[in-house]
Amino acid sequence: EQLHIAQPALSNQIKQFEKLYGAELFIRSTRKMQLTDAGRILYGKASGIAALEDAAAKEISACAEGSEGTVRIGMTQAYPDVSVTELLLGFHRENPGIMFEFYELTSASILELLKNELAEVGIVRLPGVTPPFLTEQRRIEQRLCVCARRDNPWISPGNGSVAVTSLADVPLAISRGFAPTVSEILQREDVSARIFSVSTSRMNPMMWARDGSAVAVVCAGDPARETDGEMFCLPLSADDEDTRKLLLAHRSIVTVKDRILSAAAQRFIDYCRQNQQL
Repeated sequence: EQLHIAQPALSNQIKQFEKLYGAELFIRSTRKMQLTDAGRILYGKASGIAALEDAAAKEISACAEGSEGTVRIGMTQAYPDVSVTELLLGFHRENPGIMFEFYELTSASILELLKNELAEVGIVRLPGVTPPFLTEQRRIEQRLCVCARRDNPWISPGNGSVAVTSLADVPLAISRGFAPTVSEILQREDVSARIFSVSTSRMNPMMWARDGSAVAVVCAGDPARETDGEMFCLPLSADDEDTRKLLLAHRSIVTVKDRILSAAAQRFIDYCRQNQQL
């Protein structure tokens, strides 16, 4: 009754099991059936197999839905970045079962990873037009800013912005990716600045700024979110229109056009597009 099967058919299945394993599985009587030692062994093993099958079904379902799995992300080394940090942490809080695999490289290297399917998502800086093989899923608008200790001797934290011309003779810590842009900006504004440190990542400029050894020139989406009790962050400004254009930047979250993403990667993209305010 519990199995919704006729008694002769069930008896036949039991006989087939006994034939398969070469042992009696039940002690039969007119009142009841009891497991033999062989039957108890099979029951224990079968219970474990059934539990594994159930667990596998749940894991596969979660992977297909995107609630589990791994997101493979290529990300430029401009880190820590408040906007990207909040996206990653917010996504993790909503999807604790999804793991991450990061490739921290230059934008050009990340594009190669995307082409070769080693990464599914890229967080990159794209000069000019988006390459035709990519889809820009989201753009994070940013601009060049200066970050410094509040007690630094060069720049006042009280202004709403910092003129490029005020960087004359200030020791600057910059990332290598923005070094050509910063140099062009300084030349346009006829500013003689001291480049104290050039590094691959954003981490070193921020380290020197927090130490008070230099002023960091970094990209930020919302400078206020980079500000704390010890440090301040202000956007750079200039009177020349062409120079002002150079002060603007953005990071793009991209995928390869028309390529089917894993469920976990698609869930990450959906989260990024739904949380434009982060």
